Amino acid sequence: GAWWLWETRSDEVQPRVARERLPDHVVTDFSAIETDETGRPERRLVARQLRHYVKEDLSELDLPRLTVFEQGAPPWQGESRIGLLLTGGEEVRLMGAVRLTRASDARTRSLRLTTEEITIWPKREYAAGDRPVRIESDQDWLTATGVALWYSTPTRAEFPGRAHIFLAPKPGSEAASAETDP
Repeated sequence: GAWWLWETRSDEVQPRVARERLPDHVVTDFSAIETDETGRPERRLVARQLRHYVKEDLSELDLPRLTVFEQGAPPWQGESRIGLLLTGGEEVRLMGAVRLTRASDARTRSLRLTTEEITIWPKREYAAGDRPVRIESDQDWLTATGVALWYSTPTRAEFPGRAHIFLAPKPGSEAASAETDP
């Protein structure tokens, strides 16, 4: 017989060694600005590091900061611990201690939204998340189980599921006077 053939042939399947997932490109201190046809900035994205994976069509971001500019209004600022750029950059997912803010101006009040994860579609001027969210503006606040936010002017939002809202009395109103009188 062929004893040497018997020794080299094995019926056991050898486990494959998993290959480490490596990015195709790495950029440290990443910064990109997208402009409109006139050259005016529309969006800016910065991150401590960007790791791009070509086959997966995604990029991972460390400490991303997204700014969305709107003509005639304060810009929206978004930040988180980590992020993903998906579908060729059309979708930005912020994860971990997410904060979206907009400063006040003559027409709008300042606003701060906090959550653990939100997805932003910058070209659609839309953001959505299904994690608990808190929105604060001056002394008013709202908590909800998720949010759909159209952030261009006029800004509007929907809160699917349960939501709680607190509207602070305006100074000089009866409710505010009753709270301060002994």
